[in-house]
Amino acid sequence: MSISFAEHVRLSCPRCQTEFADEAYIIVDGGERPDLVARILDDTLHDLRCPACGQVGRVPAPLLFHDRRRQRVLFGVPPGMAEPEWRELGQNLLWVLIGALPEEVRLPYLGNVQAEAGLPGVAQIIRQEQLTGAGEGESEELNEEDNEELPPIVIAIQALLAADGPAELLDVLNSQPILDQPQSVTILQELAGEARKTGQAEVARGFERAAELLTQVKQMRTQAQNTAAATQPAPEAVEQLAFALLRSTTGEELAQLVDQHPELLDEPMLAALASYAAEARRQNKQRIADGLDERLAALGELQAQYHQQQPVLEAVQAYLEADSGDEIEAILLEREELTTDAADQALARLGASALADGDADFAAFIGERRAFLRQVRAALEE
Repeated sequence: MSISFAEHVRLSCPRCQTEFADEAYIIVDGGERPDLVARILDDTLHDLRCPACGQVGRVPAPLLFHDRRRQRVLFGVPPGMAEPEWRELGQNLLWVLIGALPEEVRLPYLGNVQAEAGLPGVAQIIRQEQLTGAGEGESEELNEEDNEELPPIVIAIQALLAADGPAELLDVLNSQPILDQPQSVTILQELAGEARKTGQAEVARGFERAAELLTQVKQMRTQAQNTAAATQPAPEAVEQLAFALLRSTTGEELAQLVDQHPELLDEPMLAALASYAAEARRQNKQRIADGLDERLAALGELQAQYHQQQPVLEAVQAYLEADSGDEIEAILLEREELTTDAADQALARLGASALADGDADFAAFIGERRAFLRQVRAALEE
């Protein structure tokens, strides 16, 4: 596989309007192509000639220059390109370069790319440091220490291929930012194609598998993020419950509020209320922040209590949903929790909450069911 790489371009001559195709080298390995290094030095690498009239024009192309002997990588930034764009472009070209290099020379220096202003900037560094490439037969012996490490890109691909299961794949994606580049999957697929063209079937399969895994893990992360976003409370609901909490000045009122809004004990809502309190503190609304902190601490205690009482609450809910005498009898026989003080207190809170909401009929229904349970308890105690 050739290391140097030319991009195919279609052009229209500004003089004679002839349309033609040509190629411009955007990756040059100094040791492999000293002829291209000469064109960099005389500033003609990206000059293309119209086959019809001979007009010469320059293509505003990037250039990634590699010198293995001096362990240098230079990136010539096209004129006028914004920094976020040229950084992404440089990273993509680096992926292509590393994929074309033999495995034994994929060393850490490849991750240290020096950006320069176009071809003139790259040519200046080549002259100053004599970065013309080793040429065939002139390559120096590589230090054993250099072989101990691989570039970040190669390490990331190896970690991806070695990951066992969805959790490890997500860990790799989160710990290897280089895999999170927008074009990373496309580049891996292109590297696989180049490897197949040169008969490196095993290398191609590795790149293809890495591309498949990267696609899967990015989809998994997107789904997880969408799920998390869907469970986040709306800001209006957070503010409404924050002030409802501030109006609850006793433990009984707080418990009634929780009965009305059980989401107050859910982790997403607790986290959102904590953020609301922190923002109030940043805005010097100390009384609101302190009041919410106090009530959030109380909600934490209630949350622990409710977790302990979860069987009781489930039994009360089943009891209230029973429609017939036979269903009530069956639930009473199955759920011993209904004849405890905890169940009686839960029904009392639910009745009070119904009254506070203006639902007198539901409050009366709860009162009837509570009274019946008390009769059952009294009969059992005799």
